[in-house]
Amino acid sequence: MIVSSKKRGFTIGESLLLLIVSSLLIFISISFFIRAKEKASQKSTMADMHMWAEAIACYISDYSVAPTNPGGVMHYKKPIIKELSSYLKAIRIIDCWGNFFWIWTGKDSHQYGIITKSDQEFIISSFGKDGIMDGWKYDPRDRDSGFFEIKNLKDFENDLVMWNAKFVRCPK
Repeated sequence: MIVSSKKRGFTIGESLLLLIVSSLLIFISISFFIRAKEKASQKSTMADMHMWAEAIACYISDYSVAPTNPGGVMHYKKPIIKELSSYLKAIRIIDCWGNFFWIWTGKDSHQYGIITKSDQEFIISSFGKDGIMDGWKYDPRDRDSGFFEIKNLKDFENDLVMWNAKFVRCPK
């Protein structure tokens, strides 16, 4: 019987290569997971904005004027909540990133360079992941100027803006 004096196992080089490959796979997986989570948050926030727009449109249909919301920011003590409660199945005043929605109504609701001209107009906004209103301005000559591509995680900080139930700032 011949006994081999070689020890079995990984060499240091093989162990380092395994560690590098494993680290790379973990990094890619985490990056993919974070991007998917942010995309889901964005889509859910946009769905909530649609819910608000439908409620406001129904209110306008009944009363011929948009409900009032001085200042724009949403919170539970605002009269707009009571005015729209019968039109909403659920009331979500906070987007999926934990920031308040903003809803401006009426002809004096000039935000993002949008000029509202009647009491039936409204603007709904989520300030994105960072919760800070960005400097984007609506350009009526280029209605697609507000659409953006998601290229990196920073793009989830862009505001989502809906004017009269149509998105004017959102991902393509």
